[in-house]
Amino acid sequence: MNTRTGHIGAFPLEAMKNNSVRRIVLAGIAVIALMTYVGGKVQIMRLGYQINDLEKKKQELERSNRALQIEASSLSTPARIEEIAVKRLGMVRPPKENIVVVKRRSAATGTAPADRVQRPDDRVPNSR
Repeated sequence: MNTRTGHIGAFPLEAMKNNSVRRIVLAGIAVIALMTYVGGKVQIMRLGYQINDLEKKKQELERSNRALQIEASSLSTPARIEEIAVKRLGMVRPPKENIVVVKRRSAATGTAPADRVQRPDDRVPNSR
């Protein structure tokens, strides 16, 4: 059976086995590459949507922050604080004779510009 016909019949079958294995491997590699590519594109789209959502949220928070800053500045006005002190807390303004004006120390010398504390009645009129 070592004839030429015996080997010829077996040879195409062996060639088909090797060829089909190669095709399957190549098809598997192509499928994996395609899935990786598509997966990357899907991930890029997801990240794009996340970026868009986060930018909207950032704008909303900035708007809210500006509104809160405006509200805080309006709540801390001296007129409002005085109104609450007088009406709700029952505080009164002190008489002028009880007010003492203390001048700040100058930064260069570390001492007060005047040697003593001035009272409202001691003040020198401004020459402006």
